[in-house]
Amino acid sequence: MHPPNKPVLACVPILTVSVAALVGCSAFANRAATESSTASSPTPVTSPRTEATASPHPIPSTDQIPPIGDVSLELDDRGDLGTIIVDGSGRAVYVFSADQLNNPSCYDVCADTWLPVLAKGDPSGGVGIDAAAAATAPRRDGSTQATYKGHPLYHYAGDKTDKDAAGQGLDLFGGEWHILTKDGQPLA
Repeated sequence: MHPPNKPVLACVPILTVSVAALVGCSAFANRAATESSTASSPTPVTSPRTEATASPHPIPSTDQIPPIGDVSLELDDRGDLGTIIVDGSGRAVYVFSADQLNNPSCYDVCADTWLPVLAKGDPSGGVGIDAAAAATAPRRDGSTQATYKGHPLYHYAGDKTDKDAAGQGLDLFGGEWHILTKDGQPLA
């Protein structure tokens, strides 16, 4: 066995410093990329979107036929969005600015993204819901859609959990989409 070559041993500290510098630069670049991607996409709870925003690709529903059944409406505190109206399972309900009172206008491709809240009868209301303002409106296919204060109600296919309100302020299918405040008015 030969004794180690002294010039090779002299290179070990230089190689160690070089590797450490490369790892440090890589970690710094990764941190900067992560901070810039998270800074540009605030969560709806910390920064609610109240202005209309166009979405280039509406999210179609995987449900081809919205469920029909008993509908109940409730109030839910959503932090920066305030207290909003939700259905009995906690999902946000939306209204469409292009709808006239008691006259839904979202059909076909629109209804694939904005699912009408279909009901067998007038919705029931929890604490804070005006039961007299909860009703239904006929749809052209013969079904009935839940309304509140005359506004036809919809679910947004892009909301994946009962705490989502990602459709707030979107401008799609010829109008703006808004959740309802506790007073039954679209959140502006």
